[in-house]
Amino acid sequence: MSDLFFNQIGSVLVVAPTPTGQLKELAQKKIVAFYEEAEQEPALTRWIFADFPEETLIDQWGNRYDHQVHSLLAGNLDDGRRFLELLAESGFISEEASGFFVPFQKLDISSEDSSDNLRHHHPRAFTLAKRGRKSVAAMVTDVRDFLVLGAKSQ
Repeated sequence: MSDLFFNQIGSVLVVAPTPTGQLKELAQKKIVAFYEEAEQEPALTRWIFADFPEETLIDQWGNRYDHQVHSLLAGNLDDGRRFLELLAESGFISEEASGFFVPFQKLDISSEDSSDNLRHHHPRAFTLAKRGRKSVAAMVTDVRDFLVLGAKSQ
């Protein structure tokens, strides 16, 4: 029985605790529509790891700033791979889920319009993303602590 689902397409990796594995108490579901005109359905929230260059946008005064997508990321692609690796070393079983949703495949990281319209074009990403940029070690510690201490500690 798997503890984590994961899927990677290009430079985007998503990871989620399964609802039946050791981390089932960490699994959360939100209601989303995956496609236009599709029925809404429950879906697992997930950590999103991706390689998007930072400070690619420039404001009217010439200051550089991040694309809105950075607010949804748990870390970069290497962080995600390391997260899976450390959890595997701790005995957690990961399963590649080819149908698992991977957002942002056509995102233009250098476009202010793309950043401003991210919520409109990828609304489910805002619903499904487990947010917060911590170190991989801190994330793994959180998972281990959760198993030892239970949901009350979170």
